[in-house]
Amino acid sequence: MDENKVESLIADSRLAFIQGRYKESLMLAKKALAEESGNADAHQCAGNAHMSFGDYNSAIASYKAAVECEPDNGDRYFNLGYAYASNDQSAEALAMFAKADEMGCSPNVIGQLYKIMAMLCFDMGKYEDAVLNFIKAEKIIGIDMDILQRKSLSYSMINDTSSAIEVANQMKLLAPTDYAGYRIAFNILLQEERLEEAEKELDRAERFSKPKPEMFLDWVAYETARYKLDGDKSHLDAALQKLNDGLCVLKPDVGEVINSYVNAAEIYVQLENADMALNCLHAAENPIHSFNNGFSVIELPEKELRPVSRPSEREINHAVEAVRRKYGDRRLEAMGKELMRRNRRSNPEAEEYMTPLADTQTDVQETYRLDNDVKASYTMEKLDQIYRLYVAAYTLKKDNANIRTYASKLANSQDTQNKYIGKYSLVKALKDEGYEKADEEYQALQKFLRNAMIKDPSDLLALNFRVQCCIDLGEFDEAEKLCSLLSDDLKTPLKEQIDKARSGGEV
Repeated sequence: MDENKVESLIADSRLAFIQGRYKESLMLAKKALAEESGNADAHQCAGNAHMSFGDYNSAIASYKAAVECEPDNGDRYFNLGYAYASNDQSAEALAMFAKADEMGCSPNVIGQLYKIMAMLCFDMGKYEDAVLNFIKAEKIIGIDMDILQRKSLSYSMINDTSSAIEVANQMKLLAPTDYAGYRIAFNILLQEERLEEAEKELDRAERFSKPKPEMFLDWVAYETARYKLDGDKSHLDAALQKLNDGLCVLKPDVGEVINSYVNAAEIYVQLENADMALNCLHAAENPIHSFNNGFSVIELPEKELRPVSRPSEREINHAVEAVRRKYGDRRLEAMGKELMRRNRRSNPEAEEYMTPLADTQTDVQETYRLDNDVKASYTMEKLDQIYRLYVAAYTLKKDNANIRTYASKLANSQDTQNKYIGKYSLVKALKDEGYEKADEEYQALQKFLRNAMIKDPSDLLALNFRVQCCIDLGEFDEAEKLCSLLSDDLKTPLKEQIDKARSGGEV
């Protein structure tokens, strides 16, 4: 064995790795191992190269060999733990990190060791251990936004909300224009139903942080929570306004536009406004055309179509300052363009007295538009949500033909809840249409739901739909018998439906 040759090969392997020549690095490491199979550094080089290819099993094998060569070297255990973590073997990774901590690691490794341990503990639901390791990592690495965010969430998960908010405030001090700290604090306050404080948190975020899609979604969550408490539909109107603000203020991508339209449809279903729900769903299926042509999730009231008196200068200045305080000048420009589009739609004659723009002015460049060449993509979950909302909207309109169309799509979902909704809605639509074999379809659905409960006796959703089927068929005694298997919170609304249907009311 030529020791100088082995060291030279290892040095060349490290250099090739640094320069991104990973295949060459692996080849040189293998040559070094051919000369000296028990060289820990050579195994380390081979492991590094395998990691760069995403070949974690081979990396683990190489790092294991390095550990066997130098069992007293903590850095070797750290690298093996990192490979395990990359391969989603969290328990094995934590064991190796613990061993690395016990043996001692080099200064450039120890901070990352605690940070990764903390993240693994967080992902595994070991939140107290996560907090301890995040604190250790901070002492070595220093202030780190990723550590602060996860540490705050860990505190929240162990119900130490005061510490969680304190860390969120640290995040805001470190990066006052980043919405992350505000969002963590808001979600903690919302979860604890401290709604007035949650609203103030969002107000702070609007004043100091840069607008993010998450901020507008959080406003929707806040207004929805208020609606659940007092039933005041004005909160849902406010939620729609926030979705509209987000589309105007941000430069959303196609996915964000789709989400906004679908969220708006969800709200309109709650408002029992089927027409606007359907408009939003159609827009969600054609997001680029809809967004670029000024589709608004806000319904234009009739009174806005009529001429109104001009507000006072004081009212105008107050409104402008309120918008500028929250969103800056971009929102003012967007509002102006939106008002112009509304006016032109409601008053076609307006074009006659509009001054045409010069050819040199490029309004298209000034107004943000989605790229027409980008193809909108939908996850299966998003398609299920769209189909479910179509079913809900057409149910409000009692349009059984379209209910059947979208319920059929939903019935083929991979998600159990959506599959049940689809199957039930399809059978219910057939019954409402007067289909002569509707009772047979109900019996087939009941059999399907019973089989589902045989496979999983805890499937309360299947039991719920069995009750619904019995109500539809007028089998009220059987419905009550099935209801008795449910807890009080699930039983009460179904009992109300049974009593209403028994007395001849529409469920």
